[in-house]
Amino acid sequence: MKRRNALGLGPAALLALHAANSLPLAFARGEGGTFVFGRGGDSVKLDPAVVTDGESFRVTDQIFDRLIGFDGSTTNIKPALAKNWDISPDGLTYTFHLRDGVTFHDGTPFDAAAVKWNFDRWGDEENPYRNASDTFEYYEDVAGFSDAIKSVDVVDPLTLQITLNAPQGPFLLNLALPAFGIASPTAMMADIQNAYKNPVGTGAFKFGEWVPGDHITLAKNAAYWGDTPLLDSAIVRTIPDNAARFLALRSGSIDMMEGANPDDVTTAGRDRNLQVLLRPSLNIAYINMNLRQAPFDKLQVRQAVAAAINRSAIVEALYAGIGKVAAQLIPPTMLGFNPDVKGPSYDPDRAKKLLADAGLPNGFTTDFWYMPLSRPYYPDPKSIAQAFAADLAKVGITANLKTEDWDTYLQDRNALKFPIWMLGWTGDNGDPDNFLYTFFGALNAPGKAVDNSWDNAQVRTLLLQAQNSSDVGERDAIYRQVNQIINDEVPRIPIAHTTPPLLARSYVRGYVTNPTATEPYMPVWLDK
Repeated sequence: MKRRNALGLGPAALLALHAANSLPLAFARGEGGTFVFGRGGDSVKLDPAVVTDGESFRVTDQIFDRLIGFDGSTTNIKPALAKNWDISPDGLTYTFHLRDGVTFHDGTPFDAAAVKWNFDRWGDEENPYRNASDTFEYYEDVAGFSDAIKSVDVVDPLTLQITLNAPQGPFLLNLALPAFGIASPTAMMADIQNAYKNPVGTGAFKFGEWVPGDHITLAKNAAYWGDTPLLDSAIVRTIPDNAARFLALRSGSIDMMEGANPDDVTTAGRDRNLQVLLRPSLNIAYINMNLRQAPFDKLQVRQAVAAAINRSAIVEALYAGIGKVAAQLIPPTMLGFNPDVKGPSYDPDRAKKLLADAGLPNGFTTDFWYMPLSRPYYPDPKSIAQAFAADLAKVGITANLKTEDWDTYLQDRNALKFPIWMLGWTGDNGDPDNFLYTFFGALNAPGKAVDNSWDNAQVRTLLLQAQNSSDVGERDAIYRQVNQIINDEVPRIPIAHTTPPLLARSYVRGYVTNPTATEPYMPVWLDK
């Protein structure tokens, strides 16, 4: 494939460009105005507890606060609605001391009872304030709180105590996950069926309106408990086509965007009216397969698919210089990365032999599903899917490319309706548990909203063991072992990690990129 390198710059030069375009918050700032952010897909729901997609979290992050937050551009935790906390010597009891004087956007008080109400809703399957369609995937499977949390108790109006069944190494990091924004119990109870369309939190911005498929408007919360926003309002616009979104940026009808075509990143880097900001890498693009469906139930077939795809050529040609071939399903900087695991090697001849060994000497035909919108780990899903299909065809695998709207896509992959599909993950907290336990900690079963069809009890046991440990060395060794097993059995194929570019008008200041994509609009200001 033809090589294309966005901006013609290497990673160091790109980072220097990012630094040059990011002014410190101490710089003289203007206030007021409306910040317009363009994105490729709409939110699914504005109830963070029941969604898993970044487009929903992008908005709910502005409306809801969590007990614990992330510090600036890092995955280091910092106090948020909890001003501090104590941990018992046995690691089982966490006592959170909450901020005084905080109110929800509806004027009702934030206190320990409100926090407990949220935990009860998240964790109790019989709770009356759940809709029939609600799934609490983050609480149950990503953070593993269903098994980890024994009780949540109000000590006094500003003190909350959470007791665990066993120590959980990433517990505080998990509380910083975007799903655990604290909602107003009063607002939720008043109309639970429509609460996801009318979110009420304690965040720096209040919900204004949602025109599905077009935009969501947010208004400054002048009574915010922390630093109040410099903006009057923010609008998150949905513009599905990458090129159309970039034209909107160049014309000034939006101020910032995510999900740019490679050529547009190049153009932005050369335009004095625009800037390129890079988000630190904490993601993985992968191909998932349904191991309950032939022929992907056969190891040789999964190995053949992995060997047939020229990942290096695809990343070089289609990732605009911001991608790196992935060896494992976690980034190489993360605890538990196994240096001995190199990932699949491109070998079409071996792929053909593996197919023959699996009883498929003439290959096979399958539907291959790709995402309908760009994501940080798949900047142009359709083009990348076409490249996958072209490689697979060379070894006798005919991939009929298919897609559907984003909400349906996410539901259908959890229902295992696809034989093979593209997806990815942007890490939420910088811990390997958030990747590997999320992927493989729970097996798809009735009532389970997970897309894991790999029935490996050993891996699930190991992941739970690592989750329940506070020993960094023990956790590192377990995750290395798990990464080796994944490499050997190929339940998913790692494709790439990226340093996603965000494009903005030159007057946008104060935007702080974060590897988790948890990026508040509170510090943003417009220098115009």
